[in-house]
Amino acid sequence: MQKLVKDFSVHPLLPGGLLTSLMELRDDRKRRPLGVHTLMGYNRHTSEELLSVYSADRIIDAETAEAIQRCDAAFVGQMEKLAARIPEIAEASGCQRASVHRLARAMYSSSLFVELLEILAPEDLSFEKTDDGAIDLVKKLGELFADIVGSVWAEFFPRSEISRAADASAQIWVSCLYERSPQGMARGFQGPYTRANRERLKALDRGLSGTRLPIKDRLTPYLKAVPEKLSRLHDAVRKSRRLGPDRLFLEISRITTRLELSPAVIYFYDYLVREVCDGFARLHDLHAPREGRFARYLYKQLETICQEHYEERAERLHGLGADDFEAVLRELDGLIGIRSAKEKVREIANFARLQMERSSRGMDAIPTSYHAVYTGNPGTGKTTVARIMGRAFKALGVLKKGHVVECDRSSLVAEHVGQTAAKTNKIIDEALDGILFIDEAYSLAKGGQDYGSEAIDTLVKRMEDDRDRLLVIVAGYPNEMATFISSNPGLRSRFNRTVEFPDFADRELCRIFGSLCRKHDLSLTPELKEKIVHHFRWITRNPTRDAGNGRMVRNAFEKVVHEQASRLSRSGIYDDEALSILEASDLESPADTAWRNYRKSGRGYVVECEQCKAIYDWDPAVERPVAQCGHCGQAFYSEFGILAAEPRGNRPG
Repeated sequence: MQKLVKDFSVHPLLPGGLLTSLMELRDDRKRRPLGVHTLMGYNRHTSEELLSVYSADRIIDAETAEAIQRCDAAFVGQMEKLAARIPEIAEASGCQRASVHRLARAMYSSSLFVELLEILAPEDLSFEKTDDGAIDLVKKLGELFADIVGSVWAEFFPRSEISRAADASAQIWVSCLYERSPQGMARGFQGPYTRANRERLKALDRGLSGTRLPIKDRLTPYLKAVPEKLSRLHDAVRKSRRLGPDRLFLEISRITTRLELSPAVIYFYDYLVREVCDGFARLHDLHAPREGRFARYLYKQLETICQEHYEERAERLHGLGADDFEAVLRELDGLIGIRSAKEKVREIANFARLQMERSSRGMDAIPTSYHAVYTGNPGTGKTTVARIMGRAFKALGVLKKGHVVECDRSSLVAEHVGQTAAKTNKIIDEALDGILFIDEAYSLAKGGQDYGSEAIDTLVKRMEDDRDRLLVIVAGYPNEMATFISSNPGLRSRFNRTVEFPDFADRELCRIFGSLCRKHDLSLTPELKEKIVHHFRWITRNPTRDAGNGRMVRNAFEKVVHEQASRLSRSGIYDDEALSILEASDLESPADTAWRNYRKSGRGYVVECEQCKAIYDWDPAVERPVAQCGHCGQAFYSEFGILAAEPRGNRPG
């Protein structure tokens, strides 16, 4: 897919396969988007050749073909003219020529794509009804890309920076994304950045204040206005930056699905966003370390969104999941905490892959069983991991469906004699070709007059009879599960894999809370971030049976949101900023006194690299979930800190 969307060997702005995918929208006979290999073939043809084919097949009419050709020629022609001026722009702005060209092509490519989509998108797909009226999805697509570019620009060029690079990069993206005509884009792209103005523009790199300039000429008003202009741009992109380019990209994914565009389109936007990031990051060398961390984090998010988009489209088009085994394991690795459990599950999954590889080569599979015991307190991720395992086994072909049927004692045991076996068999039938997940399974082995033993006997028999179609995972507290497995010889012989799910540490609980906030577009004040650190630290040091689990975090999150609602109802303020911010007063915590006392002490907080244990100061006002260690180069989570007196690592020298 990446090769398809990066192929500019014939067309300088838009691979032929993407133009073809847009023209396919006009084909009433189409059943599903063309495949990647088919679209790759169209990359070898010019726009004129493709238009000729689709016109001859009467998929597009002569008027539409003429509009496409006129639009395409205008963008390509203006891009060629602009490319001839890029060396001058780079020289005057002190920027790298290749980076300026990269930005120009990304902007022109995105604008050309939207203009062609305006021509080709069917009206019944182009608009979406909302409570606020109909939304033009094609227009929204262009706006979202502009928002992403603006938020990325603000990340690379902070408000405090006044320089030629900051101004020239702003000139580039504003002119290209808010000007519809390719001619207007080209005029605005260069602005004052000519060789004649090069020396005067250098004033921007010398700490221009905007109030005093030693020379007054026709460029003086422009130079004096730069600080205010850049500040206004930062104000304009504040909301987009708060949302984050990854969330904006997720909305692009949704709209491309609504427009029934080829899955190749989301990969094309992924490529354009990466080009913009690289272009801004490499305009000059001063930003490389900072933008490297940001770009790596963003690219990881984009990769996940693209993969999920592709899987969703594949399932919708073909009626089956498109899970890739490695992609499923990456999702497993992305879960917060439970490292030992993830390692054990990955071992099981890799062994299953080995078995399938042996079978595919005609070798006998090693006799084994994948039934497993998951031990741990509630809310430690057992059910989530079971679902991931189902998808992994489906991707490998071990299970035909890979679905998970969740049940407990009440789903298996009946109240009267003779009914339990039938009830248990019904649940097992639903789980065939997938996973039967029995939570609190130890409750089946209660003593006295009880039918739980009948459910166990039925389960053991079906595990043998349907051993090629059924995978059983039993889950519960560690001690109780050990007693349960020992209660029946059939269970002991069939459950020989145990995965232990540890409680979450306080730092992991903070991360779960932060992920819930991001998922719901909520930001935390610095004070609340500090308070959360103390809150979960107190809980894990004053443990109850559910102290270290994700369910408790979700409950805490819901209480905070309810408190926010009460606070806003008292103030009567419901603007965007108020609705998206959680404050320290929204969290009622037993650690409130400890937090306040620690703040008075002034000892501060730090973050610690998980890989090499290097320590860095933590500023709760900085919103960045991931940082890069300057010592070992590894990325680590930095959204929440720890108390400065607690870490055992060393500060890098």
